[in-house]
Order: sequence, then structure tokens, then C-alpha cells
Amino acid sequence: MEHVLLPACAGRASPVSHTKASIHGQLAEWAAAWQDVSRREAVLDSIRHDVQNMSFGLASTYASWAADLSNSAGNYAVAATILESVAMLPECLVDLKIMDELQIRCPQKMFKIAIQKLFSMGDSQSATEVWKRARSLFRGSTRFFAELLPEDEAAIPWPSALETPTIWIRGLRQQPFWDCHQAWPFVRNLEAHAEKILAEASQAAPQLQKAYPYLFAKGSWQNLFLFRGRSWNAEVCAAMPQTCQLLLPEIPTKPGLPLVVPNNEEIVLFRSVNGAYVGPHSGAANNQINIHLTLKGGSGVTLNIAGESRELQAGKAICFQDSYLHSLEHKGDSLDSERVSLVVRVLHPDSHVTSFLGRRTEAEGSVAEFSEAAALRAELARLRDHYRRLAGTSREEPCKGPQPTQAEVAAAQEMFDFLSSEFNPTEDDDSQDPLDAIVVLSNWYDRVSKVKKVLELAARHRSTPIILVGGRGRLSSIRAAELDGEAHATLAQLLVLLEIPGELGAAINSNRVVAISCNECPTEQLRLKCGCVGNTGFNADRFLEWAAMHLPPLHRPRMVAVVEESYLVRRVAATVLGRLSGFGDTHVHNHSTMQIRVLNSRDPNEGLQQMMEVHGSMPSAMLHLMASEVVRLDEYSRGEGSPHLFPREFVLGDIKATRELASAVFQGLLGPEPSLDGSARPARTLRRCSRPIRAPRRADGESCRRQAALLALCGAKGLGWPGCLGCA
Repeated sequence: MEHVLLPACAGRASPVSHTKASIHGQLAEWAAAWQDVSRREAVLDSIRHDVQNMSFGLASTYASWAADLSNSAGNYAVAATILESVAMLPECLVDLKIMDELQIRCPQKMFKIAIQKLFSMGDSQSATEVWKRARSLFRGSTRFFAELLPEDEAAIPWPSALETPTIWIRGLRQQPFWDCHQAWPFVRNLEAHAEKILAEASQAAPQLQKAYPYLFAKGSWQNLFLFRGRSWNAEVCAAMPQTCQLLLPEIPTKPGLPLVVPNNEEIVLFRSVNGAYVGPHSGAANNQINIHLTLKGGSGVTLNIAGESRELQAGKAICFQDSYLHSLEHKGDSLDSERVSLVVRVLHPDSHVTSFLGRRTEAEGSVAEFSEAAALRAELARLRDHYRRLAGTSREEPCKGPQPTQAEVAAAQEMFDFLSSEFNPTEDDDSQDPLDAIVVLSNWYDRVSKVKKVLELAARHRSTPIILVGGRGRLSSIRAAELDGEAHATLAQLLVLLEIPGELGAAINSNRVVAISCNECPTEQLRLKCGCVGNTGFNADRFLEWAAMHLPPLHRPRMVAVVEESYLVRRVAATVLGRLSGFGDTHVHNHSTMQIRVLNSRDPNEGLQQMMEVHGSMPSAMLHLMASEVVRLDEYSRGEGSPHLFPREFVLGDIKATRELASAVFQGLLGPEPSLDGSARPARTLRRCSRPIRAPRRADGESCRRQAALLALCGAKGLGWPGCLGCA
């Protein structure tokens, strides 16, 4: 999404349509002007003035995009100035009055990132000045004072510029380094098993993702999560069983406590190669400690924490408080040296339930109903189940559901062939034909195969742009939720594969790739809800809007290749064809100006077997998903009780016969509901084991409370502010 239309309070800048290109152009212009030493102060003053006269929504957009600019002194200076200016806007400062200190508040977040940018450019003096201004805000108000306030009076009680987490929990001990063995005895066991953990990490290496691209300035830095958001990654634990067995009894370390931020406790592998540099940054909260166990390649790799550097050592752990400013530099013994570490993030030893009584946290919302006893009972049940499974006496029915019959597999093959057949109207070899766009609409199932197909197409069409579109949905991975959408998760996977030498990697440079996700939605409300992307129809709309601006109609049809995988191919083909025929939003392009091909990223001859293997001990789940897809297509083509997304002829086949086939498969797999005597257990197991995991979202009520307070604030200042639309 390229246009940003944002509201403003009366008396501030009027609503104006801003494009992504124009905003990035302005940021680049400021950064270039800053290079002239004689003009620097004037440039920064101009930025402050412009931000003060923008609407809050537009200023927030500038801040968000400035924070993600490439690493250079000019970009750092511009970003820091914008971020601090946004922190001082009344619409940002109001968070200090209306939100709990255990939630992410606008000023604290903006000041934090500004300070990190200044440290990244080596300007510790300016970073300290920004910290002083943050520390002069009075607690529970929006008032600034001329001097530093005592901790109990300060709204943002950071003790120094070297410790500026997004959330500050009062009353905890603060020290950069901790004695690992004394505080967490299980660390000795991890060190003793470092070689085994490394061997398992090597098996899991293909699953590594590019880590936090906004943090590292150069080189390669990758990560892979074993545990996060109170959940274990079953796929990674299958590749690293001994590692997970070692840690499962230890994490969470304080199961009776609510979380302040979702990543309070997590387990992650990190990999870097020689030349990597991760810039100064601090964690989300001061109630978490990082246990950093180096598995391989510590020589020449240094961690700098609060100004103190320590070289890593293979087989040894370093424990440090995540809230302190820290960075990593990899200067190995050889060009191809790599460093692999296991990082276990745990709660601060001083964390106690009394800190949360009657409070709201970023991760939990209201904790008024939180029961420490219930949380401990749940953890006890989890551990008992773990040890039962270790002993082979688990009472919980494992996720090993009914095996499909030969007749069901034959029916599934018919459905799979119907759903996964490619749509290519010309059936010609396109290797020499013009291709105007390579598109991925970012459905959730198999990112890797789609990325590989994209790279193959990009190698044949070396100037064709690649457009990735996708948001968050009920089946989204935690990775996609963290990156605000499937598009950015796909982009992260693509960037990882680009680091592997070979012909395909050389076919891409990042300038060819456009990612359209939650952050590109046109309004703040839509960005919070990820409301403009996520389903196939929305994703198709966003691509066609992009195409209207960047691929206007020509004397010939625009040629577009859409990459999808396995049984989702037909849905994508029908939906995009429906959009080009006028179903849904109105678009510039139609069938006369754009011709699409929808390509299957998987081998059609092996597709069904591959998909059933993905589900391992639940092959019937694959049949259930395909049957659901056929029913969904039938409903979308009729528009009875569901959106009418395309005419039946666009389903491109005998949907009626396939629907009857799907109904038979449904009945065979699910059967009757479970009875009290435990009969029909296969149906119960299938439902339990194929239940989707929902990505966490922030409650709408938070937006309503914030908007109501802003209404009062702007009203008091005579500015006027729209009410909280759609909220009771």
C-alpha cells in the first residue's frame, strides 16, 4: 500500500495524502542535508518544526519508517530527531497518564529508539542529553521539569542512558552481569551438554531466519526460536530433542507470574559469521536476563554490555540483564568462521506477583483476574505430562489420528489434483516472454517452496519486480506475527536464502522486492488490526493497487506470475480472476490489461504425499484441510452465506462433483461427535490435533481508552478530536 491518508487535530496540519515514496524522499533529503556540517543544527531544527506541525498519525509514520532506515550517520541523526520530536507531541505524552507503566507507552518507546540511534552513530553525549529530557517528565502527567527527577517522581525512571528498556518495572535489582551458576543452576547442565546441543543445532540450521534486520549494521545474523510466547516449537524440538528435554523442566522459570512482554522468557539459537556487527540496543523490559551460551566460534566475537566488552568462549555462558545497552561484533579467525549461541531469556530473580496486583501488562492486559495458584497448577500438569511421556505412560492421547483408507486417499488425490492444478492460459514456454511482476500472496502453509520458486523465476527474468503481500491471520506463525505480517516473514526467508552462494542468489537484489503488510495499511486503526491484508482477496487488492501505480496499462496485457503452493493454487487463481472481473474493489486493471499465470511451487506428482508427510502422524488432517478448501471455494463462487468472490466458471473445473467428494471425505474423517464412553475417539483426536494457533492481538478496548483520553486532551486545548469510532 503506497498511499497514507492520516487525520489531524484542528489547528495542526490538514489531512494530506502522502505516498511512501514522498516520505522516504523527504527522509533522504534531510539525511543528505545533514552531511553539510555547517547546516546540521538548522536541518535538525527544521525537522523538529515540521514534526510539531504534522498530524500525530503522519508523524508516527515518519518515526516508524525513519527507525528502519539503512545504517548511516545521517539516517541515525534524522531518525533520532524525529523520534524525540514525536515523543514530545501531546498525543504521545498522553500515554503517561492513561496507560499502566507495565505497558508500552509512546514517549518511552520513542525516547528509547532515539537514544539507541545516537549511540549507534557514536554520539554518546547527545544520547545522554535525550535521556536527561526523558528523565525530567513527571510521573503520572505530561509535565517536563528543568532538572532530573528522583526515580519515584520520574515518569520514565531510567537510571542512565545505558539502560533504557521500553518498559521499566520499579524495585528490581539492576546490574549488567549476573552469576549464571548461582542464580540458575541448570546453566551448568547446559554447559556440560554444549557439544550435543551444537550437534542438534546443526541439524536445525536450515530453519534459521534472518534475525532482527533493523538491528544489525552489517554481515549475517540469524536466529531460530525453540520456545516463545509460552509455546514450544514442535518442529524445532523434533530436530533438537535433547536440547528441548534439557530445558523443558526449567522454562518457564516463574510459572506463577504473568508476563510483562510476550518475550519475557524465550529460547533462541543465534548464528553470525565473520564481519557481522549488531548495533547497540536494549531489551523490551528490565525484568529479563539473557543466559548466552556459546556453542561454537567464540574467539574474536565480543559482547559489549553497558560499555564493558567480553569475548565469548565456546562451552561457556555469560548472563547479562537485557535492559542494558548491548552490541555484538564478530571478528573471527578466518573469513568463513561462524559463531553459534543458545540464548535462554529468563525472568529477573526479583520478579514477584505483588508487582502486578491490579495492574495491566503489555502481554496480558488486565491481570486483575490472574490466579497464581491456577498458573502453578497448570505448570504442574504440564510437567507431569512431560514426565509421563518420557516414561511412555502418557494418559493424554497423542496426536496420532485415524489413518485414511485407500478409498479416502484416492478421493484426496482427486481433490488435490483439482485444487493444485496451475492456471496458465497460454500453456507456452514463458522463459523468453516479458514478465512484469512476480507475486506471492503469502498464504501460510509452505514459505520455503514459494521462495525457491520465486528465485527460479527471478533468475530467468532479472529485472522483474517481486511483490510479497500478506498480513496476520488465525493460522499465522509467531514469526509472521512478530514481523507484522506474512509478507515480511516471506521476505525474511528470501533474504536468508540469498546468503547461500549460487546462481539463484545472484539473481536478486533487495531493490527488486516490495513487501506489503500490516504496516503499509493506510490508517493507524487498520495497521493495529492488520485490517487491509491477510486473506486472499485483500492481498489481491493490495497487489492490484500497487500495479495501478507501478505497472499502468500498456498496449499489451501486463504479464504477471503468481506463485502459490499445493492445494491453494485454485483459490488464488479464482480470486485474482474475480478481482480483474470487478468482483470486490474496483481496480484500474482488468482482463484486457493484465494476464495472470498461477504457478504451483510444489511438484504436482509428489504434492499430496509431501503434504501428508508434513502432518506426520496426522495424515488425515491434510485430507480435512483439502475438503474444507473445496467447500470454501464452492461457497465463494455462489455467494450464499459468504462473500461472492468470483463466478463459478472461474473455479475452472467441476466444482459440484468435487464438492460432493469433499462431503464424503468430511463424513469419513470426522464421523459422529465423541460420546461419553469415549467412542469416536479418532474424530476427537483429529479435531484436537488440527486446531489452529491464533496469533496474539491487542484488545480493541485499549484503543478506545486511549482515544477517549485524547479526546479530553485535545478538547482541553481547543483542538478538537474525532471520537472513538465503532467503540461502545
